[in-house]
Amino acid sequence: MINLLTPNGLKVEVPETQTEDITPKFNVDNEMEIALEYYKNNGYVLFSSLIAKEACEKLRVFWKQNIKPYKGTIYRQTTAKAEKNSFNNNQWIMNPVLNLQSLNPNLFNSLRQAVEKEVFSNFNICKTLSSILSDKPKIVQSMYFEGNSATWEHQDSYYLDSEKIGAMTAGWLALEEIKADAGRFFICPESHKIDLGKQNINNNIADNHDNYIKEVVSVIKSKNMIIKAPYMNTGEMLFWNSCTIHGSLNSQSNTNSRSSITMHAIPESHKFLQFHSRKINLKTDDLGNS
Repeated sequence: MINLLTPNGLKVEVPETQTEDITPKFNVDNEMEIALEYYKNNGYVLFSSLIAKEACEKLRVFWKQNIKPYKGTIYRQTTAKAEKNSFNNNQWIMNPVLNLQSLNPNLFNSLRQAVEKEVFSNFNICKTLSSILSDKPKIVQSMYFEGNSATWEHQDSYYLDSEKIGAMTAGWLALEEIKADAGRFFICPESHKIDLGKQNINNNIADNHDNYIKEVVSVIKSKNMIIKAPYMNTGEMLFWNSCTIHGSLNSQSNTNSRSSITMHAIPESHKFLQFHSRKINLKTDDLGNS
């Protein structure tokens, strides 16, 4: 175990190996019922071997071939703006790409098609999402991470959700073994049961985003919440509820990257909710399973 910090200084005991980690992992083939019960009670669930390691390797290769040499701008997760690649000393991209499903097919077709086939329409992933959502999944957002950038403590619902708040589910797919010091994903079990309310004049994203983050951190401290950063190997995937508090650790490894894809999905029959204020009927492409 090593001791690390969240972006706002909360301590986390991080397992370095699978042996050190007590977080249960479920099998998609024969443990779906108990996995769904675990998700309902804890606000997250972790599955082993959802996609093949060969598929993960293919995605990393297309990332290296399509994205890393590109000199133009691509929309980014952190700012939601079009930016050029920002590299660290290891030549890992530190500004994650936003919405792989919307990448320009004329420039990034190999990566986009591979993500659609291996992730967005993957049978095991979509089976899990359909079981959680009780509907065909509609993917509303995705991201690709390589460098170990930190993400502050938050609930996804503050930014995006289903029109029925709490009905969205997100997934974090490890495309390589995620080392303890690589900016690992962290989560607060059972925090989906806490109602932090909707955006208001005191915590809205436009003017008072910092107040919202302070509120989340204060709740974690006041309730003495457990923070877990599970060990994840290549092809494993963690799903969490839109109201579950989570983020990624503030650990800038010089040796370990964090190649991973996140995706957010709502039931096909639901509208998309943005910033607790706008309900949107999104244009979609039917990939079969999603």
